[in-house]
Amino acid sequence: MKNVAEIQNIAESGDLSEAHSALDALLTMGPRNVEALKLRARLYEVAGRFQLESKVWEQISKIDREDDDLSQYILRRQNEDRENFYFTDALPGGGKRFIAFPRKVVRSVGIGLFGCIGFMVLARLSTSYPKLNDPLIMTSSFAFFVLAPWLAILSSFFRSLRHMSVTKNGLEFKIPFRKYQMAWSDVEQVYLAQDDRHETFQLSFIVIAKNPSLPAVEMDFNENTTPIRARSYLVREIINSWGEPQYAARKSINTDGRKLLKV
Repeated sequence: MKNVAEIQNIAESGDLSEAHSALDALLTMGPRNVEALKLRARLYEVAGRFQLESKVWEQISKIDREDDDLSQYILRRQNEDRENFYFTDALPGGGKRFIAFPRKVVRSVGIGLFGCIGFMVLARLSTSYPKLNDPLIMTSSFAFFVLAPWLAILSSFFRSLRHMSVTKNGLEFKIPFRKYQMAWSDVEQVYLAQDDRHETFQLSFIVIAKNPSLPAVEMDFNENTTPIRARSYLVREIINSWGEPQYAARKSINTDGRKLLKV
């Protein structure tokens, strides 16, 4: 029988199914094994199975209420409850609007700010080093430190998600100057897809339309990078309005031949 460290290595290799099977065997022998339960909770989290993750933490709380990781999970849940309060709106006909946080735009603005500071420092140095006053150097520096970052800001802004709505009729994604709607009757499948082709697992929210001519929608769904706040509340709305998403490996989802709309 494998121990927790060995099972974690299996999970990190990308075989979550085998990791869960090994955890089943380990927890059958010791159902109060807190480390094994915490690993199971983590595996549910990276797969987007937030309801199952919550149930595992409830088990852990009955065994050791002072566990540090349990405290961190409780803080995370409290933070998500606040996000649900501040970043979602109940819609008149039922459902919710999830207001997006423009993380990419914020990062681009930060880079643009440092770029402007860098150009001003270079301009200041030109008083002491006349060679820096060469028009080619100054023009190139302006393009690199100022123009390029601000073009990136504009690009991020025009491609960033403004809000996402989930109703009994379907989904709506709003980006600047454009709105994309998909009725549930047009949806073939909703996925929460984990990708193990990176240093850490990456999670995506994917909607595939029945009609191959319609674009598939893919959204970053990782805790610290997704534009959506209150992720578990979004999954709950999907379950209530459409049904349980399919939890799958990203490499198993075929979007070839479809336009892919990344929001």
